[in-house]
Amino acid sequence: MRHAVESLLLEERTRWAMQIHDGLTQSVTSAVLELQTLRHRIETDPEAAIATLGEIEDEIREDLRHIRELLFEMTEDVPSEAEPTLAGLVRDFAARWRLPATVEVAGDLEALDEASVEAAYSIVSEALANAAKHSGAPGVHVSMSVEADTLHVEVQDRGRGMVAVTDTDPHFGIRIMRARAEALGGSLDMTSTPGRGTTVVAVLPVTRAGEGR
Repeated sequence: MRHAVESLLLEERTRWAMQIHDGLTQSVTSAVLELQTLRHRIETDPEAAIATLGEIEDEIREDLRHIRELLFEMTEDVPSEAEPTLAGLVRDFAARWRLPATVEVAGDLEALDEASVEAAYSIVSEALANAAKHSGAPGVHVSMSVEADTLHVEVQDRGRGMVAVTDTDPHFGIRIMRARAEALGGSLDMTSTPGRGTTVVAVLPVTRAGEGR
């Protein structure tokens, strides 16, 4: 889990660095170069210099708008420090798909063993990817709850829904999700109604960290 979290953090830092380098850094550099040329144009062609100043001002205002957007995206829906690691990974995965997600947690997810966490994350991430690619929904709701020795996972969207999809359909990863659930002795069901959305429900028998299966 620690390695997975560190990898996600590295990916996120790399993404922000690329956005800043490819966008803001180049734009600010361009503005600085234009301002340097104005030192001579102010004396030789003041009217053109004033017009250029207006253009530079517009560019800087656009950069400020972009900075505000980046700051908003970086701080939007920041989870609390007490949020379980699995919930944070799910939230980060949804963010990479630019899919607004509410994540509801009940029970002690932190006590689950690695196999339980990996299976749950695999199922949820596949369901979120499907929602992002096919549902057209404005967002999704993910709930994960531990009761006794069972983990209940549900991913629900209110998108366009679909007609019946079989395990052999390669586009929705149902067979992959069901295989992950059944490998632990669990089950997975997907219901979908055209125009009303899709719900994926997995029920997984779980083991606490340090216990054997």
